[in-house]
Amino acid sequence: MRSFLPDKAFFIGNEIPDQHGRYTIVEHKGSGVNGHVFRAHSEELRHDIAVKIIPRQNLKEGWKDEFQKANILRSRMVVKFFSVAEWRDPNNEIDCVILLSDFVSGRTLREYIKQNKNIIIVDFIVRFLKETLDLFNEMDDRGFQHGDLHPGNILVEDQSTSILAPQYIFRVTDFGVTSAAGIEKIKDDYENLAFILKDLLENVDYQNSNPRERFTFNILNDHFLAKHLVEADTTRDPYARRPKKLFERLDEVDREFQEIQATATHKELIDPFEYLSCEQLGESHNLLKVLYSDRFLGLSDIERRDNLVLTGPRGCGKSTVFKSLSLRHRLIVDEDSPKEIDYIGIYYRCDDLYFAFPRYQLPIRQEAYDVPLHFVTATLLIEILESIENWSSRYFKSEFEEKEEIASKSIWDILGLTKPEEPGIDSFRSLSARLIKERNRAATKHRFISDLQQKIGYYFGPDVLNKICVKLVEIFSFLNERPFFFFIDDYSTPKITLELQQNLNRLFMQRSSTSFFKLSTESPVSYARSDIDKKAYVERREFTLLNLGLVYIHAELKEKLQFIEDVFDRRLNAIREYPASSLEELIGTYSGPKYNEIARQIRRRSRIETWGKEALCSLCSGDIHHIIDLVRLMVSSSGGPEKLVEIKSMPKILPKNQTKAVREQAGNFLKGLRILPNGPHLVEVVTAFGIVANAYLRLKDSKNEKGKPPWQAHRIEPYEQVILSDDAQKIYDELLRYSVFIEDVRGKSRRGKVVPRLYLRRLLIPHFGLTFSMRDSIELEVDEIETLLLDPKQFERKHQLQKGFVIDPDQPFLPGIGIEDI
Repeated sequence: MRSFLPDKAFFIGNEIPDQHGRYTIVEHKGSGVNGHVFRAHSEELRHDIAVKIIPRQNLKEGWKDEFQKANILRSRMVVKFFSVAEWRDPNNEIDCVILLSDFVSGRTLREYIKQNKNIIIVDFIVRFLKETLDLFNEMDDRGFQHGDLHPGNILVEDQSTSILAPQYIFRVTDFGVTSAAGIEKIKDDYENLAFILKDLLENVDYQNSNPRERFTFNILNDHFLAKHLVEADTTRDPYARRPKKLFERLDEVDREFQEIQATATHKELIDPFEYLSCEQLGESHNLLKVLYSDRFLGLSDIERRDNLVLTGPRGCGKSTVFKSLSLRHRLIVDEDSPKEIDYIGIYYRCDDLYFAFPRYQLPIRQEAYDVPLHFVTATLLIEILESIENWSSRYFKSEFEEKEEIASKSIWDILGLTKPEEPGIDSFRSLSARLIKERNRAATKHRFISDLQQKIGYYFGPDVLNKICVKLVEIFSFLNERPFFFFIDDYSTPKITLELQQNLNRLFMQRSSTSFFKLSTESPVSYARSDIDKKAYVERREFTLLNLGLVYIHAELKEKLQFIEDVFDRRLNAIREYPASSLEELIGTYSGPKYNEIARQIRRRSRIETWGKEALCSLCSGDIHHIIDLVRLMVSSSGGPEKLVEIKSMPKILPKNQTKAVREQAGNFLKGLRILPNGPHLVEVVTAFGIVANAYLRLKDSKNEKGKPPWQAHRIEPYEQVILSDDAQKIYDELLRYSVFIEDVRGKSRRGKVVPRLYLRRLLIPHFGLTFSMRDSIELEVDEIETLLLDPKQFERKHQLQKGFVIDPDQPFLPGIGIEDI
């Protein structure tokens, strides 16, 4: 569209047509893809206005409606338009639309960051976030998006002459321009805000900040940037896509800091149910040590010497276990004795990759393919060099000092970089310093990769990292029999795009005796099984797939209990004088009646209570995040820790309060699911299945058991291999992505076919009036699964077994007054 932009020089000095006050364009302020921006001045009125000039070819039909959105919003942050005009000049082939708004005297946020490099204060960032979230809240209410939020269209207006106003206020321009121009890919506002926050935080002088500023910085970096703003899964994070909650969270930061300062006994944990995600721990390795359980289910599989793709429900602890196995972490927490180190763990979280290569698409020029590989290779090598140097300084100092120069020369040769002629260059620290520059070079080059005038140059290929690992093992005896394990965390689409994964898989799917790659991804459908060379990677040959959801579903109760009790006992004992020191003391132990008896009670419409540590294990599909939050809800519904102190009997939380919290947590999950882009339909699908499964339990008997117990199924079992239409497959993938269902690809149907079984997320089982029995299934033909996915109401009508059957709206498993309120 830039080709339609007229010469900006044409407008300078010309008077704007058909405007009172005789405004003359006096200054060009900037240009974008769609138009020019000027400042115009009226000598008659002694007044300046901003003039946006857009060629008519760059506007879609109905463009006026998009620009009107700015004026509909009440937020003072939005720069509103007060007039729309036309500028036609056939002689100069000018046919443009003119949008007039008040001129904001100030700098763009991009200019402000550049002029205040490394001296931006934290309070400035907090105020910017609060004002932006206030705008987001109104946009959310009206269903609007800006669509192209970036530092260039945010203005910083200096109000230092005002007694009442803060020093700076922020204004947003170009509202509606992207959608008015008909650009198909509207950029996500929260994602763009995360990029802006990253730029701001990188320019804070952290070392010279006071304790309160550092505390706030860590919250912004470890919570907002690492989690809340980039998280699109509202079932995973209660703050995601909720501007009011994010605003309130910002308001809590000062209070939290004051509480920490006032509590002399406090170290790092205030409440046993905080820090539900590893990202929020930041670099607090000691707290990570306190919270990490080495009874983690699946740990032995993760530590095998093979490439691994680790998946499972969000919040199942993938990040926690990966970070805890890194050599850097073990060094910090003094768990790095050579007797305990079987491999050199290198942890890398893909947030860094995401910010460097956002919305990555494979470039047109093949010579540019290695740019992301260069960035990742340099990053991982920096961590390798620093970890080896730090570890060897404790245990192998003399050997390291003897061989560092030899190893460094070999690495320089493999890297293929021009080595500076200066003293001390053949050292790990000099290599790291150069590799930091190489990281930055790759990230910068990517921004200009589409410019065909840019030369590409040399970048590391997929073989460099492994060659260096082999060489290090050859040189240092203490690395013999200790391979490198690369823990690549959150390697998930859409954040790490399919094309970026296919590019990097040339490295991550390599097989070697000295290096193994462990990739964590949020679901079985969020990673690529091929590379850009069209090579397909086959499970059990190039990699092992480990789904933690299935590990938890199939694990014995004793094994699950050991892990979950350890997780809670660590948290409860990390708080001094907390009213309970064990999970059993808090929620008790209750095995209850057998599944068949529970099913009969459901048939009789008896109230079923779900309580005790055994029930907590049964509710877990690996989603330990939700289980911790569930117990927090139980404590809260019982009056909080203050009330629990007064209770001397066990369990401290009454069964009825536990049961209520279980229902509420399931309802919260579905509410979070509902506000996702296709969430309402996903809720209809799982609700239809839940109603049908409940109908089977109430109205159908199991065939293979004596005594004719009720049919108890929370699992879908296809008769044949599932091949779906594109629309149905998309819904199927979304259900897996958000772990509404957990897929077991190694199932076998009654017809002897290898089919994927789908297990309902166990947190939802009591919600739909089902039992945890795994004996029965809902067996479906492929066309019936298609119907469930595309038309869940029709599926529900067809499979209810009895005409007019509906779930009793008063039955205790559903929140509110009925299923329609979910």
